[in-house]
Amino acid sequence: MSLADYIPAEFIPMFTHPDFSKAIKGYNMYLLKEDAEYNAEFKLKSLNLIKEDPEYRAEVKTYFDECIVTSELKPIKRLAAVETVTGLNDYSDFEDDEEREPNIPEQIDLLSERIENLELNRPSYVTPPDPKNIFPETKTEARAVFLVEYLNKEVKERNGEFFLNGSEIKEFLTKIIPDRYNPDFTVKKDQNIRKLKKDVITKAKQLFPNNLFVNKNKNGRHETRILFKLSPTVT
Repeated sequence: MSLADYIPAEFIPMFTHPDFSKAIKGYNMYLLKEDAEYNAEFKLKSLNLIKEDPEYRAEVKTYFDECIVTSELKPIKRLAAVETVTGLNDYSDFEDDEEREPNIPEQIDLLSERIENLELNRPSYVTPPDPKNIFPETKTEARAVFLVEYLNKEVKERNGEFFLNGSEIKEFLTKIIPDRYNPDFTVKKDQNIRKLKKDVITKAKQLFPNNLFVNKNKNGRHETRILFKLSPTVT
């Protein structure tokens, strides 16, 4: 299309004058910026022109494509990267699909699978054997059962652990058992308390191997502690 298609022939010389043409362009830019009504009308007519005039539409498309390709923001490259990461493309152009990095949906699937595996292999804690279900045959076995029952129900957590130190074990055997459990288990005056402690702890470990542990007090010297834990099992 030429200027003659829009302007009467007698005005063409005036519109083709460089200064007048520059003034027209400047005035048009001014109206687009300052006159909201003119701006809206211009956009509407431009859209209609794009729809109705194939040649004009092709020119606009070519200009738009050039702007996209030459833009410093590199929108095409960025969009391609986004599609790759988000998995919006189907990777039909990849000859070797194994060389690419997994996209976000694939990473989510992998993470979900790992979480599921962790859930399947997560340790769970089971209730220790009930001392009431054990029928001791000796006083040592009975004291061991009393000890584990006391650790399980009476001892409060300290520093994230349930334990009795050496002096507390002695007090439990000599005072707590006779007072709370059975007066017939009173320790005799001439009885070797150190051997009694050792025998009771050894028997308790045999009866409750997954729940009773012996170690040295971290804050003391050569003092034995017995720790009580719920036994972990893999489900």
